[in-house]
Amino acid sequence: MPPTRRQKRWSGRLRTTGALLGLLGAVALADYALGLASPTTASSVFTDTRVNVAVGLAALAIGVTAYWLGRRWRG
Repeated sequence: MPPTRRQKRWSGRLRTTGALLGLLGAVALADYALGLASPTTASSVFTDTRVNVAVGLAALAIGVTAYWLGRRWRG
């Protein structure tokens, strides 16, 4: 079954949102992996570095799902 008009209209928005959330998640995970998310630095928002991993993984999962759905609805 081909995508509906509404699905086609939202596919670009989902792809953009998915790409941005995926990038945000990747940056959060890279910050953690490189040690830039240390709670002792002045730029750290959270006192626990595990929060960056949780936020990064959640953003990455939601982003990949949204991007996949947008690509699927592209038609």
